[in-house]
Amino acid sequence: MYCNACGQAIADQANYCSHCGHTVGHSYSATRLIRPRFDRKIAGVCAGVAHHLDLDVSLVRILWVFLTFAAGFFPGVFAYILAWIVMPEEPAVLPAPAGGQQQPVVG
Repeated sequence: MYCNACGQAIADQANYCSHCGHTVGHSYSATRLIRPRFDRKIAGVCAGVAHHLDLDVSLVRILWVFLTFAAGFFPGVFAYILAWIVMPEEPAVLPAPAGGQQQPVVG
């Protein structure tokens, strides 16, 4: 990947150019709260919350279980099921054709 400001080669995962300091690319931190297709155990609710808040997924899962049992079993399970229904799922991406870009699956 190349910096748009200075044209120097930089790492593909870089958020900033090491030569000029210009912001490049974008980080994974989702602006929308979505359930990822990967990194899920049941429905991806905890993984989606963790990615949205930029926290460790295991920490969010442990906190969810702890709060579920601390508040009584039913409210935590009800909140998880409600989040499962309300949170949209991450769109599927088809493999890229030989020279093209990846296209999201519609439907």
